[in-house]
Amino acid sequence: MSRTLKLVLPLVVLVAVGVYLAASFAGASDNDPPPREPVVLPSESVSPSSPGSPGSSSSTDPSGVPVVTPGPVDDDDDDDDDRDDRHDDD
Repeated sequence: MSRTLKLVLPLVVLVAVGVYLAASFAGASDNDPPPREPVVLPSESVSPSSPGSPGSSSSTDPSGVPVVTPGPVDDDDDDDDDRDDRHDDD
């Protein structure tokens, strides 16, 4: 391989990669979505039709917004434990 080809080939590859990156960065700003309208929540507080879950308590703070305080949940499910499956094949 000649010395000129050794210098020109990497230069051509670098220029091609540079053009690709410049075009992809320039085209990225054209795909921005249009701005959305803000979501407005109703200001009146609506009480739930069903009471809260058994592990939570409900109260209201001074501004009248309902506050839900979660309670402890018994999440000890031994049915998914693999230790009890060791002697099933006996």
